[in-house]
This record gives sequence, structure tokens and C-alpha cells, in this order.
Amino acid sequence: MQSLNDLLASYLDRMRSLETKNQKLESKIREHLKKKGPSHYFKTIEDLTAQIFTNTVDNACIVLQVDSAHLETELAMCQSVESNIHGLHKVIDDISVTWLQLETEIEALKEELLFMKKNHKEEVKGLQAQIASSGLTVEVDAPNLRTSARS
Repeated sequence: MQSLNDLLASYLDRMRSLETKNQKLESKIREHLKKKGPSHYFKTIEDLTAQIFTNTVDNACIVLQVDSAHLETELAMCQSVESNIHGLHKVIDDISVTWLQLETEIEALKEELLFMKKNHKEEVKGLQAQIASSGLTVEVDAPNLRTSARS
């Protein structure tokens, strides 16, 4: 991009220089015609006019090349951005699908946890009922932790 700007600046400087030269040449032609008359300078005038025309065409070509380069650069950037946007849309879609799958899995795990808690409570109640009906008492022969902690 910088090189294009440099090229444009160079072109504009050259154009100004050529315009200045053209103005100087035109004023010289006018002065010379006033002094000598136009008849023997027609060939010079035609040559200079042709040079001016050629320089003008060259300048226009350079401007077109600069504009074309700018457009090509902008087109490439636009295509790159569009490609990135398309890729990001795909990523968003993939993330949305994964999100929905994870939410479904979370709900299933929550239901499974509730089911397991319910079964656990029922098993505990059943075991407590069996212990109560069997009349089994469990005694543990262990030192009293409260008295040993105070010592």
C-alpha cells in the first residue's frame, strides 16, 4: 500500500513538473511568436503539441494503473474478509450444536442423579428397616475420643 502511495506521489510530482514545463514552453512559444512570427515555428509547435498530448496520455495511463492496483488490493482484502466471515459463521454453528448437545447431556445427568438419589434413599430405608426388624445391635469397642483428646 505504501509503495502505491509513493508511486502516486511520484506521479503527482511528475505531473506538476510537466505542467510547469508545459506552461513555460507555452509562454516561450507565445513570446517567440510575438518576436519572429508563427510561420517558421509551425513544425516546432506541432512537435510540442504532440509531446504535450503524449505526456497527457502517459499521465492518464499511470493514473489508471494506480487506480487499478488500488482496486485489486481492495478486492483481495474484501475477499479475505468474506472468507473469514464465512469461516466464523461455521465456527458459530459448530459451537451452537455442541452447546445444545452439552445442555442435553447435562439434563440427562441431572435426571440420572435424581434417580440415583431416590434409589439410594430407598435402599437406606430398606436397610434400616432390616436392621430394626432383626433386632441387631452393633457395639464398637473403642476408646472414648473425647476423654483421650482432653488428656
